[in-house]
Amino acid sequence: MAEKIKAISKQLSGLGINHQSELPQGYDHDLMQRAAYIDQLNHVAYEAIEAQYAHFNPEASKEEQIIFFKKILAIKNILRDLQVAHNELTKNLYANSALYIHDEQEISLNDKYILPKLKGKEPKEIVRANFYQLLTNISKNNSLTSEQFNYINSLLMQIASRPEGIKLIVKLNYLLTTKEAQLILKPSNNFECSMAAGGLAKTSPEFSRKSITPEQDFKTIFKRETLRGVGSGKVHIGVDYRYNDKLSSLNLEVYASAGKGLTDLGPPFILLGHELIHALHNLTGKARDNFRPFFQGPKYSDDPLMQSLYPTRSIYSYGPSAEEYWTIEGGTLCENSLRKEHKLSNRTGHISAEPGSRAIRDLYYLGLARSYTESDLETFASYIHEAETIDELSEEDQIVERVLQLEKFNYLTYSLTNLINLSKFPSYHLKRTEKIVEHLKNSTAGSSDEETLHALLMLAPPKIAQLLIAITNSNDLDSEEEIDATVLNEILPNLQRMGDLIKSLDLPEQFLNSFSKFTEHIEARATKPYYSL
Repeated sequence: MAEKIKAISKQLSGLGINHQSELPQGYDHDLMQRAAYIDQLNHVAYEAIEAQYAHFNPEASKEEQIIFFKKILAIKNILRDLQVAHNELTKNLYANSALYIHDEQEISLNDKYILPKLKGKEPKEIVRANFYQLLTNISKNNSLTSEQFNYINSLLMQIASRPEGIKLIVKLNYLLTTKEAQLILKPSNNFECSMAAGGLAKTSPEFSRKSITPEQDFKTIFKRETLRGVGSGKVHIGVDYRYNDKLSSLNLEVYASAGKGLTDLGPPFILLGHELIHALHNLTGKARDNFRPFFQGPKYSDDPLMQSLYPTRSIYSYGPSAEEYWTIEGGTLCENSLRKEHKLSNRTGHISAEPGSRAIRDLYYLGLARSYTESDLETFASYIHEAETIDELSEEDQIVERVLQLEKFNYLTYSLTNLINLSKFPSYHLKRTEKIVEHLKNSTAGSSDEETLHALLMLAPPKIAQLLIAITNSNDLDSEEEIDATVLNEILPNLQRMGDLIKSLDLPEQFLNSFSKFTEHIEARATKPYYSL
């Protein structure tokens, strides 16, 4: 692992990211030294992404945008490797009942949430005891594989490495313990938290729209007008256990950031932390879904920025935006308190955007305007006036979106099972590719083979483009997994037809050979009922 960490450090240096490049003395045998160094690498990477977004130019050309976002993708790919390293570190910490805390002197605990049996102990021991008791609760109430448990443990350890995250872990464990409640971590394609009936708050029966004056802030309104529920005895949180292996880990999704413009979505432990804060609200009966006072006060109804960043669900239901505001930025313990201590900019709003459309520019100006300074509000107003004549999606935006998508495809690692799943594309994708190939035969005369390949990948359906990239990047077709030959026979006709199509174009020899080798491998194995891949 030390060699892998050295390679990651070198990659960061290659991107111009300053950090302690030499491994600390005792790295190999001192677990806390190892944890501290991996922590440092993670945080310089987070800081570098935020520094890049601080230089976001909404008027950049497509070439400038591609260079800008490719750097962020490169950093995110390094963070994927660091997550793998942290998973391994977590196993060792767990085996020793240890916990890495960045600065033990910064631990600040609320005596209200310290369990009686832990009162009087050293702060770091209180934190460690709470952390491992929380893990016990998770183990008892969830049927997780060892890989899933280690991943959730890794994310929780990253949350618990700093003061605000410690408060979240300690409070969560206190509530689960004293209420004898359950935290259910179900596999999902997203990080999410289900609202439970007992966890929902109601609006105070004394509430009146007229009772809210312009000078009253949201915190005052929330505390005065909330009628707490009994609190949920079971909280369900969806966890994307495969996040690090998926395109999700390379998302260029951004939020608005007040006065700055944009901020990154954040690493997976921030996504989990957000959902755990929702869990706290559910456990205490303070989950504010469809909470009228938030929407009916002047701070919301007279502020078009808030209306855009925290939209209502429909004319019939306000929806979750009040709960999201409290979770993201309104509460004392919120997502932003976690983001700040991990060198991420504050987030505002429950909407996001990605490069490749006008939406990311809209969000940038919304973020600037949330500073409410005169100059930022004027900049926002000027942009809105000009945007009325601009298309939602320009040709340049589409090019930027596709180039970045191809870049993500290139970063992923593909198993043979992945390749087989990508080969299950619908027939209309093949028909569309046939038309694209015919077009390229006539339009790429005089182009190099690499230019023709790039044109094919830019025009092909995304799943086809990903398959072609995946096959090119996958050298090892050996695997012990057994796959029904029926599946292979189902994909063979499409693969064979695709092979004929790409051979009709002037494409790089290595690319054509990789595709032929893959097809031949499937052909050779498809005759057996089952085979070891």
